[in-house]
Formats: sequence, C-alpha cells, structure tokens
Amino acid sequence: MEEYVSFHKVLDLLQQFQENNPRLNSFGYGNLVDFGKNVSGTTVVYPFLFIVPLSIQFDENTTTYQLTAIFADRLNETLDNEKDCVSDMSLCARDLLSQIKRGDLYDYFETILPAQAQPFMERFNDNVAGVALDLFIQIFEDINACVQYPTPTPSQTPDQPTPTNTSTPTVTPTNTATPTVTPSNTATPTVTPTNTSTPGLPSPTPTTTSTNTPTPSTTLAIINPQTYGAQWWIDFTSASTLSVFGGNVVTATDRIGSIVFSADPGGPLYNATGYLGVSGDVRTNGTELRNQSGDFTGYSEFTWFGLVYDDVVSQRGGKLIRTTTGGLPAPGGSLAFLVGDFNLNPYPPGPVWRFQAETTTTPAIIDSDFTYSAWTAIALRYYTSGSKVRFELWENGVEMTHTEVTSSSVLTNNNPIFSLMFDGGVDFNTEQFFFARKLTNTEMVDMFTYLSNKY
Repeated sequence: MEEYVSFHKVLDLLQQFQENNPRLNSFGYGNLVDFGKNVSGTTVVYPFLFIVPLSIQFDENTTTYQLTAIFADRLNETLDNEKDCVSDMSLCARDLLSQIKRGDLYDYFETILPAQAQPFMERFNDNVAGVALDLFIQIFEDINACVQYPTPTPSQTPDQPTPTNTSTPTVTPTNTATPTVTPSNTATPTVTPTNTSTPGLPSPTPTTTSTNTPTPSTTLAIINPQTYGAQWWIDFTSASTLSVFGGNVVTATDRIGSIVFSADPGGPLYNATGYLGVSGDVRTNGTELRNQSGDFTGYSEFTWFGLVYDDVVSQRGGKLIRTTTGGLPAPGGSLAFLVGDFNLNPYPPGPVWRFQAETTTTPAIIDSDFTYSAWTAIALRYYTSGSKVRFELWENGVEMTHTEVTSSSVLTNNNPIFSLMFDGGVDFNTEQFFFARKLTNTEMVDMFTYLSNKY
C-alpha cells in the first residue's frame, strides 16, 4: 500500500472515483456553505459528489482524514423521485466504500467500517436528496524526521497505474517500517491480506500485532454521546443533520432520536470560518433553534456538554442553550438552566459564562469566565448530594468550580423545552449534547476524550 498520501491526492482520488462512477456526473469539495460549487467553477451536473473536510488526526503510524461525502441528486418539482434519489445515492456511497476496501482505491488508503450515512430529502438551495456518508480515510505514514513528504504535485498521480508506485515503496519500507504496516490493521484487518499476497513478506507479524492495536481507532468510531445514553445530540459538523438556507441554520436534527430543532427565518448563522469550517454561530438578534414539541421526559439530574469559542472582543449576549419547563420560555415557564451571557455590563472582561437553575424566585448560579479566544470543551453537571443540589462547571476534563444550594429550592424539570444558539453576541459552537442523569467521573473523562479525539 502506498505511503505518505497527501490530502491533495486524497481529493484527487475521490474525484477520480466520481469520474469512474457511471451514476455521478460532477465533483466538488469545501465547506458546507459551498455545496453546489464544482471544482472547475462550472455549473454542477447532478448526481453530484461533494466532499466536506472535517478533521485530520495524526497517530504514530497513520494519519486519519475525517470527511463527509455528500451524494446528492436533483429532485423533480413534484418530488416524486425522492426514494429513487436516496436509493441511488446510497448505492454510490456503498460503491465508494467498496472501491476503498477492494477496488481502485485499495492501494492508496484505508477506511474504518462500519461507516454511517444519513439519508436526506429536500435539502440545500437546489432541492436535492441523497445520503451524507461519514468517512474516515486512513493513510499509512510513520513519524520519521528523515523522510521528506512529497510536494503538492501528486494531482497527476491518480492517472498513473498503482503497481508502478507500489512495487518500489512496498519492498523498502516493509522491513524498515514494520510499525507502519501494523496500524493498517488498526483501521480494519482487510489490509493484512493485501500485504500478505502482494509482497509475500512478514504477514504473520502485522497480523499478530494488530490484535492489540485496534482499540484507539475503534474507540474513535464507537465512543460518542450515544454510547452513554445521551437524550439528544446536536452536531453542527454533521452536514446531513443540518438544513441551511440563506446562510442560516434553519433546522438541526438530533443524531440520536431524530428530534428536529427548528428556527424561524433568521436563525443562527452558519459560519464557514468556525472550527473545521463548520459551526453554529450566534449573531445579534439570532432566532433560537428550538425543539418545539418538547419531546423529552422530565429529569432531576443532568449533564450537558458543548465545544465552544468566544472571541472576547465581540458584543456580549450570545446564548448557547437554555431549557424551560411547561412548554414556555422564561419568564412564562420556569428556567432550569442557561449557558451564556445575560449580564451585558460591564463589557469584557466580565462574567460571560453563567449556569443557572431556579424556580421563579430562587436562583443558583455559577458565574465564571473560562478560556477565551480558543476552542474549549465545557460541561455542566447537576445532581443531588445529600441535602444539597450541586452544580459543577468543567473545562477540558477538569472541574473548575461549583456551587451548592438546598434541594428544596431547585426545580425538577418536566417535559423540558430546549433552545439552542440565539440572542446577541458572537459565540461559536460545533456541537452539544445532553444527558438526563449525572455522568460518572469516568464517563465525564470519556466524553471529553471524545471531543478531543474529534477536534
């Protein structure tokens, strides 16, 4: 298998896949807001493959590119071809995985299975349907200060037959970089048979080693908010869960229960300059994303997580989340908790991140600043401790501060309504998720690890 495949070449190879696929007519890549733009700048011809880069993870012997591959086809005006579009685009997504595992792309990189794809209908300005495939592309390359990486000219390489490159690098690095072969099995054991059959060299060694290695990659793919029973999970980096119109996030769909958080026109701005090119962005007078039906059971304990960014120089006032009971926003309903700034004076530096649980009369507040001008994973944990109710603020895996109040003064929330990303200010948020229980300390660490692995 070829080593040191650059990101540039990965995109070229994915475009080559599109050109060879009989169903797909054009290719593009970029931020989600750029959907509908072809690489050549010409008009998109559907069906269309669009790649959204999300993250790059560097490990000891591998580099993993996380992408969203959107396979989309144009809907008829009568919308009578929705099922056909989703079905055909699902086959194209399956074909891409097949080409990576056993086809034309086999000699360049690996992917992690199982892979998830989310069907969508009536999305984007072109009114398309299809599937969005969450794709992990794994490249084999060791940390080696003596090896110079290729210059970004491999765009022509995809046109070259694979065997030309495979014969040279495979013979040399096989003995020198046995660890390089090892992580190939980290992603999936499919790589082992290839190395065995092609060079006929030490296949037993990587096969044996691989049994101990898969944990990190498997953890990245499996441990997520759903693992510990999150009640809902909104992910602004998952293109298939968002509906974007006119630059605004109109709807965001919960990745666990498919509950839709929706906004009136003028909802939170979708900002292509956020982390990984994807974020929800709270602007002045932004309309909140709200689960209108309140499809959640009551709770007396909870744990909330968010990956957020505040640039400290912009107008204060942005809210990341609040929840109220009885189907009414505060003050008509009882506020359970709020994450954001509701004290605009003085302007920064000042208290921006405030957590509150209250009845209509008795508040319990954590009023604390944390890291500005940097992406920060924060969490709020709320639970009963003896005769008290304890509120804890965590940052990047560490409890920063807490407060306690008598349990009789704190609201037990029933049928809560959650509102996300609204009000003034400029506060970025890539994702947030909520548990209707107290997570253990170990589970807290695992969720912070999930965020740090992804970002």
